[in-house]
Amino acid sequence: MEVVNPFILKNKERMVVFLDQLSSVQDPGSVQVNSNNNYDIAKELATIHHICVSHLSELQNLAKTQPAIRKLVTVTEIITKHKHKYLEMIR
Repeated sequence: MEVVNPFILKNKERMVVFLDQLSSVQDPGSVQVNSNNNYDIAKELATIHHICVSHLSELQNLAKTQPAIRKLVTVTEIITKHKHKYLEMIR
């Protein structure tokens, strides 16, 4: 047998704990679904888009003074263009 590094011997327990914590980290792409919080993200995003479109003129007025609202208006307009493009493709 080879000589074991004294550092490893001294810190074995800490290394095991660290490796356990490291291996128990969940993949950020996987979403846990709780039975209490069943939801459809696509539906929620579509609802938010619908609300933004229905209030677009008001949002455009607010966008003149608030940069964050300007980003929301821009994203809403882009998504609306994509929506129309996809609807035309279906026809």
